[in-house]
Amino acid sequence: MAWRPCSFRLAMRNGVLRAWVMRLVVTAYLPCSPLRGGVVAAVLLVGFSGAPVGAQPAGDPHEITPLVSEYCYRCHGPQTQTAGINLSSLVTERPLVKNRETWSRVMEALEGGKMPPASAPQLPGDVRRQMLDLLRRDIEGFDYSTVDNPGFEGMRRLTHAEYDNTVRDLFGVALRVTDRFPSELIGSSGFENSANTLFLPSSLMERYIAAAERVVELALPDLPTTDAHQTSRNLVLVATPGDGVSEVSAAEAVLRRFLTRAYRRPPSIDEVTQAASHYASGRTDGLDHEQAVKQVLQAVLISPKFLLRVEAGGDETEPFQVNDWELASRLSYFLWASMPDQELFDLAARGMLHDPSTLAAQVSRMLADERGNTLGDIFAAQWLGFQHVGTRIWLDPIDNPWCTASLMTAMRNESSLFFMSLLRENQPIRRLIDADYTYVNEELATTLYGMEGVEGEHMRRVSIDDPNRGGVLGQASILALTSNYKDTSPVKRGNYVLETLLGTPPPPPPPNAGILSEDVADMRGLSFREKLEMHSTNDSCRVCHSKIDPIGFSLENFDYFGQWRDDYRFRRRVRDPDEADETVEINTETSPDPVTIYFKNTSRPVGAEGILPGGDPFTGPAGLKRALVETRHEELVRQVVSTMLSYALGRQLEYYDEPAVRTIVSRLEANDFRFQTLLREIVTSYPFRYKKNPTRESN
Repeated sequence: MAWRPCSFRLAMRNGVLRAWVMRLVVTAYLPCSPLRGGVVAAVLLVGFSGAPVGAQPAGDPHEITPLVSEYCYRCHGPQTQTAGINLSSLVTERPLVKNRETWSRVMEALEGGKMPPASAPQLPGDVRRQMLDLLRRDIEGFDYSTVDNPGFEGMRRLTHAEYDNTVRDLFGVALRVTDRFPSELIGSSGFENSANTLFLPSSLMERYIAAAERVVELALPDLPTTDAHQTSRNLVLVATPGDGVSEVSAAEAVLRRFLTRAYRRPPSIDEVTQAASHYASGRTDGLDHEQAVKQVLQAVLISPKFLLRVEAGGDETEPFQVNDWELASRLSYFLWASMPDQELFDLAARGMLHDPSTLAAQVSRMLADERGNTLGDIFAAQWLGFQHVGTRIWLDPIDNPWCTASLMTAMRNESSLFFMSLLRENQPIRRLIDADYTYVNEELATTLYGMEGVEGEHMRRVSIDDPNRGGVLGQASILALTSNYKDTSPVKRGNYVLETLLGTPPPPPPPNAGILSEDVADMRGLSFREKLEMHSTNDSCRVCHSKIDPIGFSLENFDYFGQWRDDYRFRRRVRDPDEADETVEINTETSPDPVTIYFKNTSRPVGAEGILPGGDPFTGPAGLKRALVETRHEELVRQVVSTMLSYALGRQLEYYDEPAVRTIVSRLEANDFRFQTLLREIVTSYPFRYKKNPTRESN
């Protein structure tokens, strides 16, 4: 039976599409074997998540269980989960290192005497030491050699960007048909390509059906009139009837090649037969040869095998290599956010892609390709957050006519081009922080940076002599992202450094943490720093703000959109003309004569002193950057490694990925921590080239 779009519409009206698609794809890709049913159940159980099913409680309670039960459940138990921590649940998830971040916070609180709080029964010294010893043994001293799990790449649909890019490379023309699709969600990995958010709801399937019709109509119109149309025809319609070639033979040649490229693997005999049958049905229904072929192409574009990235399971209970076709897709969607090109397909067909030297050569080739810009436009934009400039981050153009759409585009482009230069020039990771150059056009240079001699709309590389400006922490996109509307935010900026750049986020704030003390009757005479420091005298606030705020204050010379300032400027309305230094006349409906308003302008020097947790004091952005490179380089490198590996795998990293992270960091150290070494090590890493079927058992 031919597979027609109307069957999708009917399925959606019946509300069964998602389950049907999942079962269709899983059964299509998994081999028939005694384990098949179990693997299908496991995949369905985890949904689209890339992580294995949660661990079952171990047979015997952990030794720390009675201790946390007696002293901790009052605040962190099943009933009261302060700061979102439920230790009664965490102690059952074994090994404890599965929740390393949370347990590390517990250890920090125990070591600093911050837990239990002063109002709760206190721990005897020997109990506190016992708890710390147990946690250090199972968290810091965990033996990762006992873990052999590269993870499993869960079934997930293409992101909107991946879909547009794949359609572009499939047909040879950029169409961007997803502009009106629902916005993507950010997954647990921090990226839109995270498997745990890439579902296929029926409402989105309707969009895909309409998009498939539009793609075929726009790329392959009945009457081609442009060079782009001819490019698409040459790429897709690779055979035509005539000169001894029958219509059926031409159709099969076109469809076999299109299926290979659309499914990112060789099609099965049944898939080719089904496509040929669909073509024959179209001819029977009165369509001409080309129209019948296009009908099949449209059906392929709404096939789960095109819309979803799915990898085969198997009989194995131990880790096993992904096949070369799967590796080609992993490589291309990591570096290009798109389908493999012909060279990758050819290497996969010859079984050569797993060779480390071949992978290294492909990384170099693909990075040099224009499609490699997605590592700046997508990976860096989502990790560093500058994708939100111009959407979530903007200023009212009526009150701020200088803040144009073109300026905000230039702000995003600066950060993307800068990150791509780090990759393509194989620079050390520390240059992310202390580079002495950036990318600007005339509008960005003059409006925000006070640079002279830059003319024109095009972005170009410029050297920076000011040690405060270089690196991501001097870029307007990041400084705007970490501000409030028309006000800087030392809290946001300090948290950004700790969480986004160093991967050491502070714990979430307690309830009502954002409320300034009501004991302060008049705040007008205080600087923001003084107000925040007064707010942070609260014991529950001081623990975190003592780490966050000094970092943010060191960036206070940059205003809310990244312009440099030496002083805070205040404008206050006054009644006495003698006190005023500024007058404004306004017309009102209640007075026939203009009304004069008086203002007093004052200023106060910016205080940019800062300190990193446990470090030495420094001053200003240049001091912060120097401190990060000299004293937090290890955390910076680990964060870059972990973040990029997570993006490459399309899932949140789990505890069993720790050996891969450590191996990559070690090899980076031997090569001055350079970015291309990072890319090569990721694509040759264990979790990138291997997988393990998900099971219910914990590792």
